[in-house]
Amino acid sequence: MRHYLDAAVKAACAAGEMLRHNFEKPMQVNQSTKHDIKLEIDVRAQELITQSLLKEFPQHALYGEEGIVGDQASEFQWVVDPLDGTVNYYYGIPHFCVSIALRCQAEIIVGVIFDPIRDELWTAQKGAAPKLNDREFRVSERADLAEAIVSVGLSKTGITIEAGIPLLQTMVHRARKCRLLGSAALD
Repeated sequence: MRHYLDAAVKAACAAGEMLRHNFEKPMQVNQSTKHDIKLEIDVRAQELITQSLLKEFPQHALYGEEGIVGDQASEFQWVVDPLDGTVNYYYGIPHFCVSIALRCQAEIIVGVIFDPIRDELWTAQKGAAPKLNDREFRVSERADLAEAIVSVGLSKTGITIEAGIPLLQTMVHRARKCRLLGSAALD
């Protein structure tokens, strides 16, 4: 399983370096809606990841925000968000990342999140402790929601935003603090 993790790290870091290099430079907008934006750099980052992963594992499938490629019948499926936090990226907010996971028979076996601004690499693989920059970490032992800081997000469509607002209102009153930072994988 280590070779899958190594391949995901290599792909995430390459895409992240490209994102960091182009951050706060003029961008090409491919599509824009009221609550979302699609950038050409999204497409370029996914192409870089796709080339890297499918060159090494041509029998795998890759599902990304910018499309699906590879053998969709494969039991190995890469799930990629080449730029999680696109709106932040577009507005010059340094809170975005590259997110890559490998699913085998509907189970996630490898996960990588790379924050190119902070140079933080979060990795996980089935059966092993998660790591941040090659150092193991543990999640908080807090069991009481009233003591927790909770990251929340609202979807991109009006219907799902409206459905999420009552849940957010409930959570705001139950948790110590709620945060909406704009990058689900980093948050």
